[in-house]
Order: sequence, then structure tokens, then C-alpha cells
Amino acid sequence: MKSKPFLIIGGGGHGAALAEILIKQKKNIVGVVAPELTAGHILFQGMDHFLNDDDILKFRPEDILLVNGIGSMPYKSLREDVYNQFKKQGYKFATVIADSALVSDYSILECGVQVMNNCVVNVGCKVGENTIINTSTSIDHDCIIGAHCHLAPGTTLSGQVVIEKNVHVATGVNVINNVIIGHNTIVGVGANITKSIPSNSIVYGARSVIKGLGITHDC
Repeated sequence: MKSKPFLIIGGGGHGAALAEILIKQKKNIVGVVAPELTAGHILFQGMDHFLNDDDILKFRPEDILLVNGIGSMPYKSLREDVYNQFKKQGYKFATVIADSALVSDYSILECGVQVMNNCVVNVGCKVGENTIINTSTSIDHDCIIGAHCHLAPGTTLSGQVVIEKNVHVATGVNVINNVIIGHNTIVGVGANITKSIPSNSIVYGARSVIKGLGITHDC
């Protein structure tokens, strides 16, 4: 069966990185949707450039796969809002896996998951919809990652880690096995997580100080 063409939403760095992955895989990209292109101009040359989200509606949901090229940052809901908006209208988001990534045949990636260059997703893992597994992230066996999460470059999860939905894990974070990170938590750059983290927390520093829900303690 011939694959559907792809339409990328977002003209920044994350959208450009996804475009390069798809171009290398010889996918048919029909255009990019963004008010302006702020990165990867050479990649978007020759593609149709649509300025507004409403331009997506020119394509029937059954004829296109959307690629969510909007980056994920703490306290910013645009990526999730766009995903939910067009999902409700019947559009589907492509799951994108870089050729350089190693993803177990015995893992589960839900719709819209993006596994970027040089990542590892090991056996028994499940990754929720619209989550980014960013460059050189390593996820060991039997981890569960919720929807709308971002594991930034260089994240390392040992086995059986549970990350609930809407969690932002910043660059270079290390998480030992059997830890649970509650929803809506932000884990700062380079934190070493050795104990479970309650929901709605902010975690930072090599010793992982937790702030949130009235809690402040070393982890």
C-alpha cells in the first residue's frame, strides 16, 4: 500500500530535524505549515509553505499524515494544543523514527511519537502519543512513558521507569530503575533521579532538589 504524504506543522529547529529524517527516508512531504521558517531553510526549499493552521483543512484527513514539528518546552502547551485540535477533526499524526534509532520490535509507540537520531528504545517499553524521544536518549527495558512528554537530548532511563503524562525531562538527565515521575513534572538539566517524584514538581541539580506541592527535599 502506498504511504500517505506528510505535512509538517512548525518551521523551527524541531520541524527541520523531522524534515531531514523524512527526506532521508524518501517520504513525500507536501509542505510545511508555519507563520515563518526560522530554521532549516535549505530543507524546506521546494516545499509548499502554508502560513496558517487553517491551511491544513485544505487537505482531507484521509489523504494526509500530519507531523507535529512544534518543539516542546516547559509551561508551553502549543504542541499539545495543536495535536489535540487536529486529532479531534479526524487527522492522524505520523509516528516518526529516525533510521539511526534502535527501537525494539517488542516496544509500543503510540500515534505521533517521534524518536530522533541515535536513540534506543528497548524491549517492553511503551511510549504515549505525541511524545518526543529526542536525540541520543536511551530508554532501557519495560519503561512506560506517558503522552505529551519530552525526553530531551541525552536522557538516560534505566529499566522499569514510569514517566506519567506531560513531563519535561531536560538534557542529560539520568533516572535509575523503578522510579516513577508524576505528571506535569519538570526535571532540570543534568539531574540524577534516584527516587520517585510526585506530580507537579520541579526537580533540579545533580542531587535533584524537588520543589512543588509544598515539598522541598533532596532526592
